Amino acid sequence: RGVRAVAQRKIDDLVSATIAYAYGGVIDADRNHMDWTNGRSFHVFNRHAVTAKLSGDVPRCKTHWIASYKWTSGEALTPVDLFNVSPGEADPYLNIFIRQPLPLGSFLPGKIEALVDLRNLLAQGYVPVLAPDGQSIYLVQTARSVRGGLSFTF
Repeated sequence: RGVRAVAQRKIDDLVSATIAYAYGGVIDADRNHMDWTNGRSFHVFNRHAVTAKLSGDVPRCKTHWIASYKWTSGEALTPVDLFNVSPGEADPYLNIFIRQPLPLGSFLPGKIEALVDLRNLLAQGYVPVLAPDGQSIYLVQTARSVRGGLSFTF
C-alpha cells in the first residue's frame, strides 16, 4: 500500500523539471536487536520520499542529461516506491546521467553514444550494523558508483 504523486513541467524547449512524492513501506534493519539467524531484524516501516529531477538537452552537441535527488524520511534499505516507472522515477540520493552521441562519419552505419551514470554522489544511506563476528557491515539501498559505457545502435 502506498501513494505516488508526480508533477512535470517543461521549463523551456530544452529543460524539464519533475517533482514527485511517494509514501509507502520500506524494509529497514532494527540495529538494536540484530539477529542474523532468522531474519527478524528486518521490519517494514512507512516512509515518505520526495524527488526533484531536472532533465534536458544541449542542442549544439546533442547531449542529453538528467540530474536528480531523492530524499527519504529516515533510514531505509529499500526504496519507498520500488516499482516507480513514472516520469518522477529516480534512484535514491544525488544522481547524474549523461548520454553523448559520438561522431562516426561514414565509418560505420548507425550511431554510438557514450554513457556516464553517477549514482549516490554524496554516499548517503549507508546503514552500519554489527555482524556476529564483530565486524561492521554496511547495508545500503544504492551504493555510490560511477558507471560508463558505449551504446551501439544499428
